[in-house]
Parts: sequence; structure tokens; C-alpha cells
Amino acid sequence: MNRTQLIGRLGRDPEGGRSGTGTYANFSLATNEYWTDRASGEMVEHTEWHQLVCYDRLAEIALEFLTKGSEIYVEGRQRTTRWSDKDGKEQRSCEIRVDELKMLRRAPRADPIVSAAKGIAAIEKLLSDVALGLRTDVSLADVAAMLNALRTAMIGDDEHVGELNGHAAPSPKVERA
Repeated sequence: MNRTQLIGRLGRDPEGGRSGTGTYANFSLATNEYWTDRASGEMVEHTEWHQLVCYDRLAEIALEFLTKGSEIYVEGRQRTTRWSDKDGKEQRSCEIRVDELKMLRRAPRADPIVSAAKGIAAIEKLLSDVALGLRTDVSLADVAAMLNALRTAMIGDDEHVGELNGHAAPSPKVERA
């Protein structure tokens, strides 16, 4: 089984765009380990950097809502790519292909107003493209997930953190008298 689960902070804003096969986003994630050194008794920290890539709706969400410093949870599969450089020497790189993403906390210095404006503009463009027939790959669940991510970016409250893993946002609770 090839399954990786990580919790960490983005090392940079996601980069990406559209290719012939759809939307993609690349970003780096830092995870930290802490332990006490037996010899010195001092606390030791180790940071590991992971290269992540996601596609389609997850990529659109990552590009619009994630910023450097955002804390996220991801699940995916590890893939190694091999190629020969210009000198003929074999090179390798490893990345995690993300298929589940949860926003845990926004970046500490992220401006919620800027994030909200950016998110609203992205949703408006997406809905406009759907209305014009330019996009047929978008469902109401996709729009709900984007709105949920926008709410999380604006509120930043753990109670309201949304999942960005392809499932529709939960329905609000309605109490009956």
C-alpha cells in the first residue's frame, strides 16, 4: 500500500496553472519532529521538506486559498520521477500526489480580507465560466467546497474548518421547535 499522511505548513505559496489535461498546483510542505537528545538533554528539532502536487479541483482550491505558512493535512501517494540531466547523469525526485487536503489553520500573517476577496473573485469567475458553458467539470459540491474553504479562510476557527477532499460541505444544522 502506498499511502502518505502529513500535517505541516506550506513553505511557499502554491504555484501552478492549467495544462492540456487540467489544473495542477505544486507546493512544499514542512513537517517537524521533536525529541530530547539523550547525551545533552536538549530538545532537538528536525524539519523535513516534502514536495506536493495536486490536480483538478484540489489544485484550484490550493491555488486560491492556500498561502505560505498555512497549516494543512494531506493524504496522497508517493511518486518518484527519474530522468537524465544534460550530462546524462540519472536524477530522481520524489513528490506526494495529493488526493485529500484539509485546511487546518490559515497562515499566521495572512490577511483575511485579501484572502476573501481573492476567493470570491475565483468563485465568481468559475460560476461565470460554467454559465457560459466554458466549464462543464464543476459540480455544486465543488462550489460548496470552495465556499467552505473561503469561510475557513475568513473565520480561521477550528470548529468551522472544512474538508477539501472531494466531499460536499456538511449541511447546516436546523433545530425544530
